[in-house]
Amino acid sequence: MTIGLLLFVVLLVLGAPVFLALTGAGAYLALVELGLPLSMLAQQIYTSVDVFVLMAVPYFIFSGNIMLNCGPSSYLFRFLDDLVGHLPGGMAAAAVLACMIFGALSGSGIATVVAIGSIAIPEMLRQGYPKSSSMGLITCSGTIGQMIPPSIYMVLFASLVQGDVSRYFMAGIIPGLITGVMLIVVAVIMARREGMRLKPAVGWQERWVSFKQAFPVLLMPPIVLGGIYGGIFTPTEAAAVSIVYSLLISGFVYRTLTFANFVKSARDAMASTAAIFIILGGATILAVTVTYLKLPQNLVDYVTHLGLSPQMLLLAIVILYLLLGMVMDPVPIMYITVPILLPVLMVAQINLIHFAVVTVAAMMVAQATPPFGMSLFAMSGLFRAPIAVVVRGSLPYLAALVVATFIILFFPGLSLYLPDMMGR
Repeated sequence: MTIGLLLFVVLLVLGAPVFLALTGAGAYLALVELGLPLSMLAQQIYTSVDVFVLMAVPYFIFSGNIMLNCGPSSYLFRFLDDLVGHLPGGMAAAAVLACMIFGALSGSGIATVVAIGSIAIPEMLRQGYPKSSSMGLITCSGTIGQMIPPSIYMVLFASLVQGDVSRYFMAGIIPGLITGVMLIVVAVIMARREGMRLKPAVGWQERWVSFKQAFPVLLMPPIVLGGIYGGIFTPTEAAAVSIVYSLLISGFVYRTLTFANFVKSARDAMASTAAIFIILGGATILAVTVTYLKLPQNLVDYVTHLGLSPQMLLLAIVILYLLLGMVMDPVPIMYITVPILLPVLMVAQINLIHFAVVTVAAMMVAQATPPFGMSLFAMSGLFRAPIAVVVRGSLPYLAALVVATFIILFFPGLSLYLPDMMGR
């Protein structure tokens, strides 16, 4: 097993694609050390993606791309900016709020960074915000979409543990709001320190106009989540509804839907889905082979011998996730570690819903952690800025994400309050 895991690390260090490192290490362990038939690898890859709830992933990605490419996000930011942009640090707060709402619409951190960053950062620069800090704020705020429902990461986690996606969605609401508030507080403090200029407040008539323009966008989360919790449709069907709704408001309300941006949205969604699913297949092969090699069982014995309390065990796992986030994407981290850790969590009697929220919080940090954070590269590419500049501006907000993760870890009631209410 040591050679297989070493092969995985070497391939990552050499810059090989993540799916190749996962599949290569898993194939070595399966074929050489375990002597399993080659057909088993293909079967495991197929089984890993042949899950009904995973159909929600491409649907939510497609819906988010429609929102991104067809322009509704600009109306959302304009309304929030009209509402609070005249206050000290108000535009930074509006940017965080826009990321939270758009993240809830798309479920994609990358789509949120691109959509809100392209609109908010030019406005922030005109108001005197430093470019590095502005990029860092959007980079970290864009990750909140992984926590606030509908969250793609919650769908992936629920598929791993065969849980009820709707309960996992519900669990992310309070932690997501708390994380957003913490980012707003840091953003306002940073804005005041950096001496940004205040702009005149707009009148209530203008705010009303911008609210009416943004209202169709603001209505989407209640429709999607209300349909799920009202028993009208399943989370997967809700994801399909989000596509229809995005097309309707883009085509008939805002009249920004064209054949070109529809094709671009579909093409980008297919590319993102293919990347996620091929990583899922490779991660599943590696996870299954290490299970055959009894790594989870050995880990259970080791942890039981240590006698760690549930909170200390969770703390150790979060630290592991934060370290892995420096060199790996969140999706393979989840798909490699969760199947291995699941028996340990069962023995320690750790609530899986709380663990899911803690995991997603750590994945939010991973998405903005150098040197391989996906949101960092998305922001760097969007404004053609050196990655070091984006990292420097992200540090205060990344610290806020880390603190939020530990708050969520040590106060499980934040994650469990709404799912428990739902179960009554």
